Amino acid sequence: MSVDRKPMHATLKINRHMSSIINKVSNTNLGFLSLMYVLGYVLIESLLQNSVQLYIFTVFLALSGIYFSWFIGGKWTMRYVAFFNVLIVFVFSKLLWNQNIIVTPVVFQSKSFFLMYVITFFFIILVFVTKSPADARQEQQSELIEKEKLFRQNFEFMVASRKLKQDLLAQANLVKDELQLIEGAWRSNIHDIINDLPPVKEQELYNQIILPFQNNIISHLRELELKLTFDLERIRLSELYELLDQKIKRVKTAVGGASITISKNGWTGSERVVDVDKNKMWDMVQNVLRNSQATLDLKRINMLRTGKKTDSRPCIDIRFDVVDAWAEICIVDNGDGVSGEVEAALFKEPVLSKKRNDTKPGQGTLFVKFFADRMNISVDAKNVDELGERGLAVTMRIPLKNSILNDGRKEG
Repeated sequence: MSVDRKPMHATLKINRHMSSIINKVSNTNLGFLSLMYVLGYVLIESLLQNSVQLYIFTVFLALSGIYFSWFIGGKWTMRYVAFFNVLIVFVFSKLLWNQNIIVTPVVFQSKSFFLMYVITFFFIILVFVTKSPADARQEQQSELIEKEKLFRQNFEFMVASRKLKQDLLAQANLVKDELQLIEGAWRSNIHDIINDLPPVKEQELYNQIILPFQNNIISHLRELELKLTFDLERIRLSELYELLDQKIKRVKTAVGGASITISKNGWTGSERVVDVDKNKMWDMVQNVLRNSQATLDLKRINMLRTGKKTDSRPCIDIRFDVVDAWAEICIVDNGDGVSGEVEAALFKEPVLSKKRNDTKPGQGTLFVKFFADRMNISVDAKNVDELGERGLAVTMRIPLKNSILNDGRKEG
């Protein structure tokens, strides 16, 4: 079936011409516009000697002022100008009527007034259908200002982050130097105290006393750099899952009574890619896990206080899935959930923390929101009944990318 494109092209052409005319009118210089109005008034006054015709011209000037206020100033300016112009015309008309200059309503039914009625009608339609060029420019400027503000905030954050990283790494290097001095001093002193201590026994004491602490300190120092950086990189879901899975396995041994399970995994073997900071992704997941663990602990404490017994076990379920153009991480617990007010505000604005006795807002949710905004990740929280009891489900949706990685494989 063929479609006649001529009317469509004609309509588009008319719209382009109308937009061009509106933009030209809206950009009219105020001095030029004022000069044209003064010259028009002088010309009309020299041609028209009838007071009624001059009155009609005055009404036309008031209406044209409303039109130009919309073109140049926008809707809000038009509303103020329209109110005062209409009020002035009304007072002026009443004065002329009382002076018997306008003595019949036929004046308001003349051709000139009918022309103004038609122009006003079309202008009203134009105001409701078309956006004022002034409003469009103002919205564009507001968007540019917001983008510039966001860019400046990101730049300031990156500068501050890198400066903080350099300072802390300098302190970390001092700690490593101190460890080396401690090791040397320990070996010297232990050798002076027990002169006949064999080297094997000396190394055994070193491995038992010094080495575990030294390894832990060095391990924390090595992770320090990863904690302080924020660098987006393109990474496969399979690689990101392996990193998060290793971290989650370590957390499992330190969560107390709550069991952490991964019930769904749609990321293994996936070649889809995302732009994230993998270390901050783990920090975000870890914050949500900590919040769930704290909620479960508070629930258990309240049950002990009230003497309530239940057969349910505290548990946290983690699900990795791919839905349409999103990679999702969903963390579900059975810690009784939150109130409707907190549910609507969670990960969107500061909310009072149960761990702080509802006196101060929690920092973990703000941390998650801050880095989620910078990685274009949406975070939602809602109450669910998926683990046998009421709980909270936190879903992080990461936008998938269509790209080619360094090895040349194309991501679909």
